[in-house]
Amino acid sequence: MMKLRILAAFVLALPFAAKGADDSFHAPDSIVLKDGRTIRGLIVKNSVDSVLIQEEFSENTYPKSEIVRIRDEADIGVLFTDITRRGDLPSWRVMANDLRMHDEVKSLVEIPATTISIGDLRNVPYKSFRVNHDIELNIYGDPNDPSGVELGIYGSRKSNTKLQKVLRAYLAGFLTSREELKALYGINLKGGKAVAGDITFKNSPPTEPDAFGAWWVSLLNLKDLNAIRLSDAKYAKLTRPADEVIDRSGRVIAKGWTKNDLQEMEHHKALHGKENVLIRGFYRNANGDFQLLEKKSL
Repeated sequence: MMKLRILAAFVLALPFAAKGADDSFHAPDSIVLKDGRTIRGLIVKNSVDSVLIQEEFSENTYPKSEIVRIRDEADIGVLFTDITRRGDLPSWRVMANDLRMHDEVKSLVEIPATTISIGDLRNVPYKSFRVNHDIELNIYGDPNDPSGVELGIYGSRKSNTKLQKVLRAYLAGFLTSREELKALYGINLKGGKAVAGDITFKNSPPTEPDAFGAWWVSLLNLKDLNAIRLSDAKYAKLTRPADEVIDRSGRVIAKGWTKNDLQEMEHHKALHGKENVLIRGFYRNANGDFQLLEKKSL
């Protein structure tokens, strides 16, 4: 049902896309709480005792005992997932919807961002997520309008050509021009780069100095990355050394933010006027449904 509603909204909104996509947050659903608040977003799961709703920058569960009214009727005038415009990178909520619907994605958990001290991504603030056990998703800059997006493979599957092609195809699904697709698919999977418009496309082998032993496919807007690069002092407050987060085989050592980490998220205040704006994570249970991963379980 959720897929059909998203698809219907997308198809019906296409005639307006030519006039320029609206980047503001639109929510097809809402719930009214007993305390008077109205929560807007996309209802992911409506169970007997609670509602899981994806809001603009987070996913939250609300007990039915706190809810007065649920509005989840399809609205043909609402587009929850953004239409990616030429030269833009996909927003966080677009990728979150895609990952949630993919049967092969069993879990997605936020992990501490590791320090990147060299290369194009040096000192750029970012959010990092582990998909299943060995795939990493990094979103650089504003998660609503990223300056860079990349997927990496750690461990024994990092040289798996089939998996590399799957991740490349996943990112290709967000591209909007033949030039961009030609650039992405024209790069050797073993390493290389190409440019189309404002986007630099890269495949990085595990041997690269800034690869942390993983294989990466990256979509980067270098101009935007340079504009949001932080000083060493500010960047150090937001990241951890790689050996404190992942071991030599690519497994995650530290699975959650400390209290100090959360207090240091000043760049999110500047970008969004709020702290800790992204979801902590979710996993797929035995029934195939996604469940919110609570902070206390990290």
